[in-house]
Amino acid sequence: MGKPFKKELEKVRDTLDWALDQPADEVHDEILHNSKKPLFVVGSGGSLSACSYAVQLYQQHGTMAKSVTPLELFYSRSTLRQSNILFISASGKNTDILFGYKTAIGYEPNKVYSLCMKKNSPLAKLASESSITKSFDYNIPSGKDGFLATNSLVAFFGILYKIFNPEVNTTNKLTEDTIFLNDLQLFISRISPDFTFTTLYGGWGQPIAVDIESKLAEAALADVLISDYRNFGHGRHHWFDKRKSNSAIIALITPDEEKLAEKTLALLPSDIPILRIKTNFTDAFASIDLLVKSFYLISELGNIQNIDPGRPGVPAFGSKLYNLKYSSLYDLNDRISDNEKIAIVRKTDSPTYHQLSDDERKYWSEAHKSFKKQLKAARFGTIVFDYDGTLCSAKNRFNGVDKEVAASLIDILEKGIVIGIATGRGKSVRKDLQKAIPEQYWSRIIIGYYNCSDIGFLSENHLPDKTQKIDSGLQEIYDMLNTYKFPVEVLPEIKPNQLTIEIKEKGDWLKVRTTIIHLIMNKNLPNIQILESSHSMDVINQNKASKLNILDHCTKLATRLQLPEACLCIGDKGQWPGNDYQLLSHPFSLSVDEVSPLNATCWNLSKPGIKNIRATLYYLSCLQFSKKGFNINIQ
Repeated sequence: MGKPFKKELEKVRDTLDWALDQPADEVHDEILHNSKKPLFVVGSGGSLSACSYAVQLYQQHGTMAKSVTPLELFYSRSTLRQSNILFISASGKNTDILFGYKTAIGYEPNKVYSLCMKKNSPLAKLASESSITKSFDYNIPSGKDGFLATNSLVAFFGILYKIFNPEVNTTNKLTEDTIFLNDLQLFISRISPDFTFTTLYGGWGQPIAVDIESKLAEAALADVLISDYRNFGHGRHHWFDKRKSNSAIIALITPDEEKLAEKTLALLPSDIPILRIKTNFTDAFASIDLLVKSFYLISELGNIQNIDPGRPGVPAFGSKLYNLKYSSLYDLNDRISDNEKIAIVRKTDSPTYHQLSDDERKYWSEAHKSFKKQLKAARFGTIVFDYDGTLCSAKNRFNGVDKEVAASLIDILEKGIVIGIATGRGKSVRKDLQKAIPEQYWSRIIIGYYNCSDIGFLSENHLPDKTQKIDSGLQEIYDMLNTYKFPVEVLPEIKPNQLTIEIKEKGDWLKVRTTIIHLIMNKNLPNIQILESSHSMDVINQNKASKLNILDHCTKLATRLQLPEACLCIGDKGQWPGNDYQLLSHPFSLSVDEVSPLNATCWNLSKPGIKNIRATLYYLSCLQFSKKGFNINIQ
């Protein structure tokens, strides 16, 4: 099995050229936009080296990251919910990576990403089933690796480098290092097949030390130990006092730790064979240079052992170990469904269901059952939606409601139901809905513009009315924001009863959010309320604006149409200061994302990993219609 390792080496530079030429803007925007959350990077075998490299790159942006195997991820499950997770896999199909991915989704972390060197993999299929995931897949031109990760690993390193350095010149800067190749031959002449190697590293050499250990162990080429330069001084040097005769050092050296490396090596006995794998690169490209050079060491060690690292031969028990199915061995024997567990976790904001006490579990389980029972028993004539994040996805913000959502809304209207839309936006919502919904239904759609400070039918083209007098308190805040000097560009926009604040670059929001809130609250103006959505902040006078205002309009229309008065409310920001927290305080309310801590309302009952538009569609699939209204039956 596998390919000759030397043949793999011949393709490495072409693979790097290809990797550095791949588009990476979307991956960069996704991962770096969420870079305030800690990151787990998950991989198995050779991919774990790429995970280590991703960790180094991510931490350069000031946030903690950790490289783990899928099994280690399972044992870290209590920390997943508030984290991002990145899976790295060449094929996207091995048992472990799929186990890890399913584990992650079950605990509903902030975001889950995957990088794969094969399109349409099982990993990509799993990603398509969740709304908190994003899969980035490539078709590597070198094809499948041999036994060891080689070209796929170079491809991962190249793509990761470009993701985290989008503005850097990403041309292939590798050149043949004849001095290193000569040093390698001299080193090889001083060692024998029974040698143990200690690999020393610092900084950008760490991922390469991980990879050297991986390759030497997986291909049975040699015993290997790894250590950073200073940890080596805390006892690991003792190996060379007792076992010096068949031990050698591989020193990975970048300019950052060159002085430390040389001082360390100078203190060792002079007869210890040392191979210096050096790079002149000072940035993250240093890892790529060291990685490719290390491949030549692996090739030479294969010659010494008469083993081709690309096809060393796999025993029958090895194949069985690789394909071992073990997920059922970790059955937690819960008496409740995954859906109930995740609903309770969302309510309690607990890292996991199992971290709740027995009394807490009982309390929330009873609250969950009571809410579902009341929801199922109710008969509705109206359904009120938030717009952005509930009917309209972030990617379609400027294009209107998603097609699947529009089809579901039309189906509801065909059944004679009243629909309300409570939004922080203005006429753009009316225009979008008029394009998506046939005109015959416009008289049964009520829109509450600017957080329901202006309410009317979809058919009323004169709404929202911007000629109304602007609230004096909002005007005062608007003037203040326009004169305050922020570190990034802040874009306030004022309407009669609402002030909307956006940021030119969405990644800058956290840089000014707290400042904006402090400025507004320090004004101490009466009745001023701050609400937040996924893309902006709204400031309202709550005497004039509240999403609850729309309910009275919807109830009156439902009564006129001889429909039940009860109203079902669906939104995405149910926790204060989310802009749906008042709407979702209604007794019959469901969230597609954030929930309030209240036990009798604002539950998120969607499946694990399903949020926003996907969750809305799930709820709508649970509606059961009759001639007079509908009920909802969520399993």
